[in-house]
Amino acid sequence: MRRFLPQLTHEELWALADPRLTEPDVVVVMEQILELVGTNWKVEASVDLRVPLMRQYLSDHRLWPLLPLDAVRPSVRPELRHRQVAISASQMRLRSVAAEVLEQFDAEGIESRVLKGLATGELDYPNYLLRHTGDVDLAVRPERLDDAVRVLRGHGYGDRYERFSPYLSYGCTLEAPNGVEVDLHARLSRRSPLGDRLFQDLGEPLSMLPGYALPTAHRLVHASGHFMISPPGTRRLSGLFDITRLHACHDVDLDKARRFAADLGIEALVGAGLWVEAMLSDRVDVIAQLDTWKDPDWLERNTRLVPERRLLLDHLGRYREVPSGRRLRYLPAWLLPTRRQRKLLFSSARRTATRLTQGRR
Repeated sequence: MRRFLPQLTHEELWALADPRLTEPDVVVVMEQILELVGTNWKVEASVDLRVPLMRQYLSDHRLWPLLPLDAVRPSVRPELRHRQVAISASQMRLRSVAAEVLEQFDAEGIESRVLKGLATGELDYPNYLLRHTGDVDLAVRPERLDDAVRVLRGHGYGDRYERFSPYLSYGCTLEAPNGVEVDLHARLSRRSPLGDRLFQDLGEPLSMLPGYALPTAHRLVHASGHFMISPPGTRRLSGLFDITRLHACHDVDLDKARRFAADLGIEALVGAGLWVEAMLSDRVDVIAQLDTWKDPDWLERNTRLVPERRLLLDHLGRYREVPSGRRLRYLPAWLLPTRRQRKLLFSSARRTATRLTQGRR
């Protein structure tokens, strides 16, 4: 792993999570927050929110819940309390929708797993309200995805976004009648094969929702994969902090995590995500174990281990996200993207050309 991941500075490591994290003062605050998350919120020093744009940054990336009141100056506490109350209300609404969906699936015999924030907030954080999540994420078996969509549409749920090509089999995004987004995942990662791998191991029961989460090692794989596969910004940061929490409150079996990641075809990306978090948190033992993990390939290094999105290369890599046996049928859609996708690709190409031109001056 170290052959392809050089010794980056903390600023460069943070930039992988968000390219805006280049100002030393902002990096200091983020490292304080990471330390709070990794030490069960033991406050050693006050977090200085007077850094320019820091409040906006916390809002943009939904990080306010991670700050305890005694970690900020007294003058900031009323604002922090107000923000946390508002966020708590939205989290309760999400959980209400999640419980409703899980009960509907159970009535139809549709097995599911609760993913990401709703699961890790309960199982890996001291208080579930510390983990802000923006939607309901559930995994269902690929062969039951259409049934799951039918059930939700029958209860007034509607499509949220333009769908990807059906040959990709990512899943489906629906919107509850009250506006909450519900993501149904047929695969844990876009690189994963279709199949029932998510359901071969017993899930971990949740007490606050009528459902099951992934086992601990599998949640670590999902958090790290989410960290690396997502575009820089909010989703990468939430994945990073989830990795930190899983290490903080569980003795995670990295060998089990590696086998699961390999089964899903994302061992190298998951290993890279764990490596970045281990470097930021000084986990020497984890770094040593990751030396035996699969190395990221050229395309992964140039699309995921960079601080900016490279949509042209992303588009090249999308072809290998298609499940085996469907690639020939997907070829026309891959060669002729939709109008929206073409617009994004052209914009990315212009930014890349500008960056290369400026780099040669």
